[in-house]
Amino acid sequence: MNEYLCHDFKTPRNDTSRRLPSSFRAIPVIFYVALIGSAYVMTMDYFNYKRALKQKVDAEERQGLSESQRDSFKNEKSDLESEAMKAEKVAEWMEGARNIQPIAVKIARAVQTETRITQVALERSEQVPANIALTIHLNGSKVSTELAAIESSLGQLLYRSYSPQQTKNGDVVEYHSTLVRQTE
Repeated sequence: MNEYLCHDFKTPRNDTSRRLPSSFRAIPVIFYVALIGSAYVMTMDYFNYKRALKQKVDAEERQGLSESQRDSFKNEKSDLESEAMKAEKVAEWMEGARNIQPIAVKIARAVQTETRITQVALERSEQVPANIALTIHLNGSKVSTELAAIESSLGQLLYRSYSPQQTKNGDVVEYHSTLVRQTE
């Protein structure tokens, strides 16, 4: 057997690189400082996230409260608008209801003493409040002249008869008409 088993083929090398500069020793320190800094930032982000969630819940509660207030204000506004609409209709009704008393007085003055008025009805419709439905029951001998006198006296108040109808039941004459206000 041979006593020479292994040969060392390594030769000394002079072209190997030098050691790293000593300033590179700061790299692990910078790494650990960056690791600690990122852990701090992540922790602060977590706490800020929790605070933002709480602020979001508070904002949603405030939004719900303001929406409920807005809805109540809308309901109140619609109630007020409906009341205003009703008041406006009443005002239109009152505007259309010119004073009825002069009409009754003119009718009473137009009738002679020998003719009796047994019933006078002045009614207004809701659809056309300016028009007045007139119903008169007269007893007497000269009813036709009395009706002409009533129509002429109502003409002085700027009312004209629309679709007058007369029915005679014995001595009683029923006169139905719609009084329409004439514009000047």
